[in-house]
Amino acid sequence: MRIPVRIEGEGERGEATLHYSIGSFSGRDTTLPLREGLQTTLRFHIPLELFRAHERFAVEILAGGAAGPEKILWAKRWEVGLGRLGPLLRADS
Repeated sequence: MRIPVRIEGEGERGEATLHYSIGSFSGRDTTLPLREGLQTTLRFHIPLELFRAHERFAVEILAGGAAGPEKILWAKRWEVGLGRLGPLLRADS
């Protein structure tokens, strides 16, 4: 699974936490650098058996948390399934 990400705007450099889940499975949190103009592709290695009909795949990028509550910078959810050629993502309604 690959998801392109581009960070825009001005602000302090820092770090964010990338969190993802599919169904009841949660992947390990990963640190993502925050700096203007950053372009990267997020890659997820998810076992095929987790792609069950009507499960939800969720990705969140969070900032803060050390001294206060985490702030959601970006979040997206998809419905997942398996097609003839492999995993499918459909925009969550």
